Amino acid sequence: MRRIFGSAGALLLTWTTMASAAVARAPFHAELTTSPRRVVMGVPAELRFTVRDSAGQAVRFLQFVHERPLHLIVVSTDLSNFEHIHPELGVGDEYAVTHTFHAGGRYRLFADYTPPGSGTLVESFDLPVVGPAASPQPLVPDLDSTRIVDGMRVTLRFSRPPVANQDIQLIATLADSATGQPIHDLQLYLGALAHVILISADLKDFLHAHPLETGEVFDPSATPGLVHTHDTAQLAKVLKGPSPDTLRAAVNFPRGGLYKVWFQLQRHGRVSTVPLVVSVGEAPRQMAVQASGRHAIAAGAIRISVSASGYSPARIELPRGKPAILAFTRPAGGNCGGTVVIPDFDIRRDLPVGQTVLVSLTPRDAGEHAFHCAMGMYQGLIVVQ
Repeated sequence: MRRIFGSAGALLLTWTTMASAAVARAPFHAELTTSPRRVVMGVPAELRFTVRDSAGQAVRFLQFVHERPLHLIVVSTDLSNFEHIHPELGVGDEYAVTHTFHAGGRYRLFADYTPPGSGTLVESFDLPVVGPAASPQPLVPDLDSTRIVDGMRVTLRFSRPPVANQDIQLIATLADSATGQPIHDLQLYLGALAHVILISADLKDFLHAHPLETGEVFDPSATPGLVHTHDTAQLAKVLKGPSPDTLRAAVNFPRGGLYKVWFQLQRHGRVSTVPLVVSVGEAPRQMAVQASGRHAIAAGAIRISVSASGYSPARIELPRGKPAILAFTRPAGGNCGGTVVIPDFDIRRDLPVGQTVLVSLTPRDAGEHAFHCAMGMYQGLIVVQ
């Protein structure tokens, strides 16, 4: 069986052997196999993923993030075809999903997963599909950002013209396409009011983001006494009360150029996908220089780096009653770590790209205190002893 390997953030280069030393040294990596080994247009194929640690041992249980252990984004190389599917744990240690490709050609697969004790990893794989390829669709920036989809009028816009390495908001306004009235009856889709996928035209950059608003949400996984389960039905969050008619997601494009955005939301049990092509300006030279420089950090401060993999370190131990300084540094954009929230200390700070932000706090009581990004994707823990 043909075996395909990838490394976190790297493109697929090897088909039959793991020749890259970088892959071997990585804490985790994923392998992809297909059945049948020769994927053919119009014929269902099983896509199987095995996650391995640095010793080559299979990792059986991945963390559930937004109600699934693995999010798989499948796109054609011209980004005209898009699928968001979810392999599930099957026989042995493989996560598998059956998928049918409706055109031949080359596809890029992005596997978004979180091993136990690790930050989120995204690996990409190239997969050839036998059969006639669809005519390539040119990627042209959209002048009209309003779409009519499944009875909704969805308008997507940015808080300001998008520029690389700058935190901006993608804003979606929702109205009924027939009456023009605001929509307030969204359902949570995979634990969020929406999912936002951004991929660059050259397929090198990938971002998976979610709205900042959550509404009033019932989270079964946080219920005391809940027996440990991997049943997604039991873990599914439920939105209580009306949903907002305007959604905002924080995004940060790592480079200038063309990107395609897919905005996904759910209403009446149906998942709708709204596409948008956007041109992103290059980062100002001054910002690029600043982002690559070193930063003066106070003596004794605890350094925390924020990247696409989350917080590093994600666990901080502090003595009770002593002042502490947390130095958050976000070297690059392209992730959702633009804000850090420490609820128990009533702290919310923006983390601009290329800057170090110092957060001072004095823990009074022993215990655990969570910190996270504004979208809840990145999670960390402060342990006070």
